[in-house]
Amino acid sequence: MTNIGIVGAGVAGLHLGLYLRQQGIETTLYAEKNAEQQFASRIPALVARVGHTRERERQLGVNHWDGGHNEFNNMNFHIPGEHPMSFTGHSVDPLIAVDMRIYLGRLQEDFAARGGHVVVGLTKASDLEALSEKHDLLLVATGRGGITELFPVIEEDSPYTQPQRWISMGLFTGIRNVEMNAYVTFAPGQGEIFEFPIYSFAPNITGLGIESIPGTAFDAWTHLRYEDDPQAFNNGLLELLREYAPGTYSRIDLEKFGLTRPLDLMQGGVTPAVRKGYATLPNGKQVIAIGDAHFGNDPITGQGANTASRMAFLIGEEISTNQVFDEEFARRIEQRVRAYAAPIAKWSNAMLGQPEQHMIDLMVGAAQNQGLADEFARFFEKANEAWDSFGSAEGAAALMAKHGYQPAPAPAPEAEVTIEPAIHLTSATDPRPRAAEPEAVAA
Repeated sequence: MTNIGIVGAGVAGLHLGLYLRQQGIETTLYAEKNAEQQFASRIPALVARVGHTRERERQLGVNHWDGGHNEFNNMNFHIPGEHPMSFTGHSVDPLIAVDMRIYLGRLQEDFAARGGHVVVGLTKASDLEALSEKHDLLLVATGRGGITELFPVIEEDSPYTQPQRWISMGLFTGIRNVEMNAYVTFAPGQGEIFEFPIYSFAPNITGLGIESIPGTAFDAWTHLRYEDDPQAFNNGLLELLREYAPGTYSRIDLEKFGLTRPLDLMQGGVTPAVRKGYATLPNGKQVIAIGDAHFGNDPITGQGANTASRMAFLIGEEISTNQVFDEEFARRIEQRVRAYAAPIAKWSNAMLGQPEQHMIDLMVGAAQNQGLADEFARFFEKANEAWDSFGSAEGAAALMAKHGYQPAPAPAPEAEVTIEPAIHLTSATDPRPRAAEPEAVAA
């Protein structure tokens, strides 16, 4: 009988483990925390799960939060500045946000209840060879313990060598959101602000996060420590929202606003990296990377958990239909995962840099054309297809033509043109630190 080991109990590891148990495959999950410890830990990420991820959860029988718990279809975008613009895009299927401590803890309980084995403790890179001897195949779904260094970075797919944003995300009270919408602000030259309702340990909680470009006003706030001065922390965030996200600020009850508790804040940075999808251990056995261990994206497009879930199913399908787990098997998995995840990495990395003109045209068009606004919101649902439109002028032109939108002609060459700082995008996120050891904890 096939016996599989999975190191890491985030979305990738849990979805794969649950999938394999459905196939009757013996599976052991090596988790840093047990379910109770997960419930009591610092929040690891803010995540909104899109329609295709939710469908896989239904297939796994772990859709415990369906039925109206903080679901939202509308994504409201705002770009402040001299000529502010806003638009609302509608997703095809509702997104949902659940406190990841609750989500991961509950799924770990499901895995154990279905006959999966859970071994608790931090697994280090030096442990992998011994673990591989216990299983027919070992997979790595975590970056903790220096394990990602086993998988070399693919430099041509990894343009950044340090974090491009400092991230501060947490749970807050005192923000009214009666329509259950997501709100996203792209502040040129500063960073991004996002807000959405989230199911947590208490009712009426809002997930609120800032991604800051280094050296900006956003950056000054995201480096504040809540423990040093809670009031200064909350007041600084209020000032940021008042100036850059007035829609969110207008819905705040100033007397009730604040971080729910210290453990409900995550701060850190992510160095995006695409790594080789497998490695050969000294004993000749293969170890497979999954989730962030393979494709580690900045959370600016909110694809960490959603992509990890899709990877889990792709890899689970291969494991359940094979008996030989050699290098050819590992190479086949890498190619299959790459075909899905590589366009998402390209899109996420592009959002961190200076936008090209066709990207700006799409944003301006979305503010004037409802069809384009909806397409923009749906990029987050079908992220593997977003690069088709965002990655080239031809792709953007085709999408705009589909909706009957014609961008304004470019200024004459002799005219002096001032280009504003980059417009950047963000959404529900799954931040998982990669290079240094920031305060954030990998999910």
